[in-house]
Amino acid sequence: MAAAAKEVDMKKMELMKEVRAHQVAIGELNNLPPSRAAYQKTCNIFFRKDIKSAVASQQKQLDIAKGKLQKLDQA
Repeated sequence: MAAAAKEVDMKKMELMKEVRAHQVAIGELNNLPPSRAAYQKTCNIFFRKDIKSAVASQQKQLDIAKGKLQKLDQA
């Protein structure tokens, strides 16, 4: 039982780190001028995107991570 609780706590910590990383990335992208391009990593490849699409992608990943965190909190 204690091992399972410890594993859940570790997953929560990892998800909280992921959420924070996405929040920081969104903040940094919002501070860039709109004319500048951003590079987004997908697997091992970097793709050049405009700021709006990069922010939208980070927001989507943030929402997914928050949803996983809520599921762990409810369990």
